[in-house]
Amino acid sequence: MRFGLFVAGRACLVVALAAIPAGPGGRAAETAGFVPHRAVYDLSLAESRSGGTMARAAGRLEFEWADVCTGWTVRQRTRVRMATREGRAFEFGWSLNALESRDGRRYRFFIRRINPDGSDEEVRGEARFDEAGKRGVAVFDAPESRELRLAQGTLFPTAHSLALIEAAAKDELPLWRTVFDGSGDDGRFGVNAVLAEALAADAPKGFESPLLRDQKSWRLRLAYFGMDETVSEPEHEQALRLYANGIVDEMLLDYGDFVLRADLSLLEALPAIDCKVE
Repeated sequence: MRFGLFVAGRACLVVALAAIPAGPGGRAAETAGFVPHRAVYDLSLAESRSGGTMARAAGRLEFEWADVCTGWTVRQRTRVRMATREGRAFEFGWSLNALESRDGRRYRFFIRRINPDGSDEEVRGEARFDEAGKRGVAVFDAPESRELRLAQGTLFPTAHSLALIEAAAKDELPLWRTVFDGSGDDGRFGVNAVLAEALAADAPKGFESPLLRDQKSWRLRLAYFGMDETVSEPEHEQALRLYANGIVDEMLLDYGDFVLRADLSLLEALPAIDCKVE
């Protein structure tokens, strides 16, 4: 089970801009279509597997994505309460605070996981690529000090999300990429994205908001794999609707034994900032 962005992110939320940077070592594009925003999702149990042991679930996922001129910040907080048919109740959750540079070379992250047994864990560090984008390293400060080499072509969460929307807009899905977000065993995973349906700007929407008006969107399916190539099954899967301005709705988060549904309940634009240097 992967608790994380975005994530993603991992996060497990996908976010995207209308214009795509070149990735590590590349030059950033303008982000005219990007809508800095805060979104809140109500979580519920969509499906119970493994004999149907899960009876109910309720929770909340809060997500914020902002442009800070030199890069993007992502803040995510999630808490889920679940109960089995036998009456056992438990909670789990996670929070993420991350900063990713606009050129895709640097990524700072702080993740806190709350486990069903009540214990918690913090993961903190920074990852970076050299100017050519060929050498990458992730340095973890917590829960222990260690380093991890990143292969050329590895993307950070926002850069991966941008690549997703570019591929969807150009009808170039499926798309496979290796992504580093700091979560899981070593912070890396492989993600395969496939297109389920492309929707026109006037297609019906489950949540009414001026931010979603006249926006193209795509229903995507994402499968997240660990780095062990001998394991063919994904650790986690998602289905979601991604809008061209970076907003996500209609999410299903598949953790294997159960599936959570995330319904958009609040959506608001964040104030724009002036990045011009006088």
